[in-house]
Amino acid sequence: MPIWPREPEDDLPITSLLILLDTLTPAERRDLANSLLRAAWCATLEQTRVLLLDALVEIDHNIFGGAE
Repeated sequence: MPIWPREPEDDLPITSLLILLDTLTPAERRDLANSLLRAAWCATLEQTRVLLLDALVEIDHNIFGGAE
């Protein structure tokens, strides 16, 4: 399978990534899996923080100086 290294163009985002798992060692596969899990966990925590902050602001409008 050919690999095309390229620099991303300024106006075109990279929308996909191909990782050939067969070429990775077991340790590299484990590291990749851990990295993907860590990224997913981080995204979930961020959504949870936003949800909790929204709830806090809704419950107590005085938290951020929005006294009524």
